[in-house]
Amino acid sequence: FAFKVITTVICLTGIIANIIDATSLISTFSFYTVQSNLFVLCFYIGYIIIGIFNPNIEKTKTYYKLKGAVIMAILLTFVVYNISLQPLDFLMDVRTSSSNILDFTNIFVHFLTPILVFLDYLIFDEKGNFKNSYIPYWCILPALYPIYVYIYASLGGRFFGIGGSSKYAYYFLDFEKIGINGVFGYLLFITVCFIIVSLLLVKLDSFLKMTRTDILSGKGT
Repeated sequence: FAFKVITTVICLTGIIANIIDATSLISTFSFYTVQSNLFVLCFYIGYIIIGIFNPNIEKTKTYYKLKGAVIMAILLTFVVYNISLQPLDFLMDVRTSSSNILDFTNIFVHFLTPILVFLDYLIFDEKGNFKNSYIPYWCILPALYPIYVYIYASLGGRFFGIGGSSKYAYYFLDFEKIGINGVFGYLLFITVCFIIVSLLLVKLDSFLKMTRTDILSGKGT
């Protein structure tokens, strides 16, 4: 419980750090990074509140459907940022001339929160509860995000970052620059990778359960 509270505080700190003096609040909240961190925050706050009255919350299927969705949503943030965006010096909003502050905000939402969420699962969650049938639920937030971006852009929304502003949050969603085929290719690649990692998470969950069972039964000694 204490670790989940710490994760909640770190997540909230990262979100607040990104919206303080933001050029545009709606722009900042329209980045997938912030939305996935908000998803994490809502999940953990809900867990803390409900857990006070229902200590068995972690025994429910709903908990693991949501927990898996939270893990995958924030892992997507972690992976895409570190592999695709960080090498391009991507920053969600240029609010200050101090790069240290910008690095501080990036560390929380792109590194600390994803790592803490995964460690929370790895160390504290009961294993063997993730199922392949849950994966479609885990895909909902990432699948809806491009739709949100294009609706936001069509209504005149802008995303602020280095070099000014743009209509689209990330270069791989900008069909005006890379074409529809380019966007489709990127999204297809991300989708396939997301599903593969989701399947691996289910396998890992099952493996950790079997490993723990073997240790408790004395087979691992």
